[in-house]
Amino acid sequence: MRMSVAIFAVAALFAVAACSKGDKGDQGPPGPEGAQGAVGSPGPPGAMGEAGAAGPQGPKGDVGAIGPPGPPGAKGEAGAVGAPGPQGAKGDVGAMGSPGPQGAQGEAGAVGAPGPQGAKGDVGAIGPPGPQGAQGEAGAVGAPGPQGPKGDVGAIGPAGPPGVGTAFRVISDESKAACNVNEIMVSAYCTPDGSTLHVVGTTGATCEGEAGAVAVIVCAKR
Repeated sequence: MRMSVAIFAVAALFAVAACSKGDKGDQGPPGPEGAQGAVGSPGPPGAMGEAGAAGPQGPKGDVGAIGPPGPPGAKGEAGAVGAPGPQGAKGDVGAMGSPGPQGAQGEAGAVGAPGPQGAKGDVGAIGPPGPQGAQGEAGAVGAPGPQGPKGDVGAIGPAGPPGVGTAFRVISDESKAACNVNEIMVSAYCTPDGSTLHVVGTTGATCEGEAGAVAVIVCAKR
């Protein structure tokens, strides 16, 4: 209200001045300051000013509390194998485990060296006789046995018909002995024992096997 009265007074002064035709007087002293008017409506926002310079860094704040763990990330690729670490101390022997299943029979090993001879065992009981084997081949003629004791003189027999005289010849120093063409072999054997006798027809024999084997034959004239 006061503002309106002041404006009206100033306008009246300008009107009076315009009506007089005298010289323009000096400017009067300023009037008393009027009361503050009512706050007007806010004007439109001004343009955004430029950003100010950054202020100095403030002091470091306290460490905040540890937050809850986040979800696990994707599994990474396996890293390269590292160098082996130093060997650890030897651990205690563990308890014996239960026996496993029996494995397949292995191949027979090489024959080992013979062990020391054991003590002589007791004589076992006589077993039942086995079946009779096949008849073996005839053995070589053995050496003549020792001469038996002289027998008693026999009774004189009846006189026989006159006979033809027979002469015997013994060969005992050859491995292959043979009678002459007018003789026949009546006996043959080998010496020493263990040699094998081979009869050659009716006139000779040979001995094989033992070193120094000799055939002993007896020849008679035909």
